[in-house]
Amino acid sequence: ASVNNKKGNNDGGNSEGMFGWMTSWDGCLAGGFAFDELFCGGDLGMVDPNEKRDVEQTYSDGGVDQHHQQQQQEQEQKESSLITAVGDLKSEEELVYAVGVNPVEERITIIFRGSVTKSDFMTDARISMVNMPDPRSFNGTEDDSSGGELGVHQGFYDYLFGERDGQSKSSKYVEIMEHVYQLIAQNPDRRNYKLYVTGHSLGGALATLFGLYAAASSTVPLPVTVVSVASPRVGNLAFARTFAEMESQGKLRHLRVANHKDPVTLGPTVSSKRALALSAKAFSPLGYLALMVTGNGEGGDEEVYYHTGMKMKLFKNVSSVSSRRCELTYSGITIISGSKKPVAIDQEDMAEIEQSNKRKKKESSAELPMVSYHYGTSYSERMASVESDMKGMTLNNVYREKAGGMPWVV
Repeated sequence: ASVNNKKGNNDGGNSEGMFGWMTSWDGCLAGGFAFDELFCGGDLGMVDPNEKRDVEQTYSDGGVDQHHQQQQQEQEQKESSLITAVGDLKSEEELVYAVGVNPVEERITIIFRGSVTKSDFMTDARISMVNMPDPRSFNGTEDDSSGGELGVHQGFYDYLFGERDGQSKSSKYVEIMEHVYQLIAQNPDRRNYKLYVTGHSLGGALATLFGLYAAASSTVPLPVTVVSVASPRVGNLAFARTFAEMESQGKLRHLRVANHKDPVTLGPTVSSKRALALSAKAFSPLGYLALMVTGNGEGGDEEVYYHTGMKMKLFKNVSSVSSRRCELTYSGITIISGSKKPVAIDQEDMAEIEQSNKRKKKESSAELPMVSYHYGTSYSERMASVESDMKGMTLNNVYREKAGGMPWVV
């Protein structure tokens, strides 16, 4: 499938390896076998399958034969996804994104590029926490006291919400939202379009953060749907709780796709502040005491990272012992109800990676264990293996099944 890109440079679209096809703009905006096709625009991403537009009605009269009608439909589908904005003028220093509109599927899609540049990887490594206002307070949609502050990954925050060039220029979040508002304002029909946000790795983290704050906007049609792929954790327990609350209110949905044993999806576990304190506690009691005296202790849940959304774990092999190729789980129930302390770390994946590290300890450091499971090609292969299993599913129904029994599930 192709896409009409009038903005020129699609920076990184042909890169291989870890960035793969997910950094190609048409990977999530145009079609073919991609996450946008399978989840954002296909059966799983639809709010209601009965509401999907019947394109055949366009050619219902005029004596057009069935074969020609099918060709016209296919051509319209190919040309329906149109990229309207690409933010890549400073692709070596800032995040890169694209905005597209699809009138056939009635959606606006935002895609964030994964880690490519030195700046991207430095952003990933800045795992300290920064406090952000609750998205409802941030957007001015609620003035009650329900929203406090959320702990968010410093690097992701700066990339999306930080001022650029040390001046009072608008943040990338504001810049992207202006593109969305413009698309809606250009055509009254687009007021009912749904907003989808997606990305791989760093892009998935940015999509998660962007989606939460966009879902609190009074202008964007709801729900906002996030499809993150191979995303690291983004925020602390307050962040995850706010995310789950907005899911429960029907404002936000999140399909978080993660390969089994992908190490990037297992981190970060704690902020740099807590990591330093725990390290000092283990190896330098005096150093730990100094941190405590200066108010830099290890902290509590506000310094621990948690995942959000409906997790879709993809497995590499189907053995005779287990037939699992895909596993869907949701932690939002535990986070909202407070019935028990939510689990921050995937113990199964972590244990297997540690065992693999021990086995490969003497091997060349040029090939890091399990890192290949983070590559776009690995995700493409595993997604292809479960494509038939996903047919007929909707994300709403998955939420109903996995969050069953909660009063907000309808």
